[in-house]
Amino acid sequence: MADLMLHQDVFDRFSRLPSKVQKKLTELFKKFRIDSKQTSINLEQLQPMVRDKKVRSARLGDDYRAIIIAPEKGDTFVLIHVDHHDKAYRWCENKLFEAHQELGSFQIINVEEVERIAEEVKAEINHVQVPEYRLNQLSDDDLFHAGTPWALIPSVRAVQNDDDFGKMAEYLPPEAKQVLYGFVCGLDLDQAIEEMLGNEDAAKPIGPGDFSHLAERANINLVLVEGEEHLQEILSEDIEAWRIFLHPYQRKLVEWDVKGPMKINGAAGTGKTVALMHRAIWLASQMSGNEKAIITTYTTNLAVTIKSLIEDMSPELSKKIDVINLHKLARTICLNSGWKGSIAEVKDFETVWSLVFDALGNDTAFSQNDIQEEYNQIIDKMGVVNEENYLMALRTGRPRMMRKQRKLLWPYFSAFLCELEKRNLTTFEGLIHQARLFTEKGEGDKYRHVLVDELQDFGLEALKLVKAISPVDEERSNPLCVVGDGHQRLYSRVAMPLSRAGINVRGRSRRLKINYRTTEQIRVWAQSLLNGVNVDDLDGEAVKTVGDRSVMSGNEPQVITVASMVKAADAIAAWCQGLLNGGQYKSHEICITPVSQVVMGKLKAGGTRTVELIAKKRDLGQDHAGIRFGTKRRIKGLEFKAVAVILNDEGSTDNVDRFEDYVAVTRAREQLLIVKIKTS
Repeated sequence: MADLMLHQDVFDRFSRLPSKVQKKLTELFKKFRIDSKQTSINLEQLQPMVRDKKVRSARLGDDYRAIIIAPEKGDTFVLIHVDHHDKAYRWCENKLFEAHQELGSFQIINVEEVERIAEEVKAEINHVQVPEYRLNQLSDDDLFHAGTPWALIPSVRAVQNDDDFGKMAEYLPPEAKQVLYGFVCGLDLDQAIEEMLGNEDAAKPIGPGDFSHLAERANINLVLVEGEEHLQEILSEDIEAWRIFLHPYQRKLVEWDVKGPMKINGAAGTGKTVALMHRAIWLASQMSGNEKAIITTYTTNLAVTIKSLIEDMSPELSKKIDVINLHKLARTICLNSGWKGSIAEVKDFETVWSLVFDALGNDTAFSQNDIQEEYNQIIDKMGVVNEENYLMALRTGRPRMMRKQRKLLWPYFSAFLCELEKRNLTTFEGLIHQARLFTEKGEGDKYRHVLVDELQDFGLEALKLVKAISPVDEERSNPLCVVGDGHQRLYSRVAMPLSRAGINVRGRSRRLKINYRTTEQIRVWAQSLLNGVNVDDLDGEAVKTVGDRSVMSGNEPQVITVASMVKAADAIAAWCQGLLNGGQYKSHEICITPVSQVVMGKLKAGGTRTVELIAKKRDLGQDHAGIRFGTKRRIKGLEFKAVAVILNDEGSTDNVDRFEDYVAVTRAREQLLIVKIKTS
């Protein structure tokens, strides 16, 4: 029985094919699985029409052809492309389809386009080699080791600057593109291969036509079709590509069997949450008896979204995975342990702080707002309960404060805590502290596997709670997986290393570098928002963004400056209408942030429907028409084809405002409108 692997190109095009062709394609899979040699498949060789002798075509009715690559060794075929017969033949005419003998990956080699770029480059620079250009440090063997097919190495040699490399890279196989990009950015070759591809250890093909290993290893754009039911699942209308086509490095992290806690970080759009969900399902598939896993997040909306997606991905295994946001988790532990307190509300805080300042006055040289902010970010987030703890507290990301100044402030914090206790009140962070104490006493449930998203917003007490509910100290495999991005820190202004909570990820920390959500133009623009801001790797070190790259290219973000919110509303409404009139975008694929009644009113007046994104509710997508709008924090974890963002005040010195803008901008996949309001 032959195996048939599906290329992502077919998946992407399937919904646009005529229904009769979709049916024929499904029938082709069934026949192929029974007997790949049966005459009804009518697998035809296309030489001398095409360059690669492995290319075959199969009829899908009179007008369409499926392009299939036949192996020279093994019994694994690859369905690579579907189109009108003439277009299908032209598409594969000058391409080679090979298993790379070093990386083992399946590659589509666009020889003609790469050679064309090489000739253009040679004409521009007269083929004068630039000794200092980084690619010139690599030998032919190095280039091959990096994933460059032998046929393309002479053309790659023509590249002598980054601009020309960018032109050519679009036509290189994705593995070579990603590794060479990492090398050009400053990684050494082995490091680039490891960080871009995961350096998977697997059997290497004996030749470019040896496909016998393809079904056993992770390939960027291939999936093995395992029966009719699996095919129907893959080709269903509402399934997302990320559920099927994991990048090899993502797959490595999903199935990484480690003896202690592990950490994954990466910028927005790199697939951290995707990897987390796949890992949760992989771990659940190995659990026995009544063992359970838990995914916890900082925000409610992301927990709701993940829970729904996990249930869609694996209805059976999802029963073994609890998905709950941090504060609900803490409340559940406390209530189950007999806690009878209440969470303080805004009016409670105002009353208690007023009592504290009335009793103690204020001659500290700090404003009341400064004192309250110090409480929120340090005392509360870190579970500080006495002066000694406060004097030793880590304050990374906060204004410097001397020991003498802290001693002046402690009486205010002590009085505040006492007043809360009198009223049997606590904060959300105080609730986490109580939950941690209950769990450490053995009163809370423990999980076989704990997975954490949005790690950057977890304070010290939250990290200690995560450790307490996991088997980190029991020397069991895969006890804890934490995922986050320091660029998206919205709720905690203090960078809290995992080590402070006794969580050691040394040697088990990895960074995702390939962005799948946004175009390179949007990624670069978003990154520029944080120029000069110190971003950490979630464990006390500066994050290393060398080699970060998007797989997609597109339009530059559109940036406009207006004099008022009314002018902003006019511009945003016109932009949205242009997208809708163009026919490429549906209303649910467009989002506006932050919430502005002026902007929403303008859209409604023009007859455009809008939908507000609500806490604790999953966006219904295409089932609920209307342009989305919500706060910058509310849209965190979501993505849209087009996003309009009204930036925070450029005069703000608060880094959280810049992080908010970064989060909002990186929700956009293809189109981005940036609106700056200058009122003077």
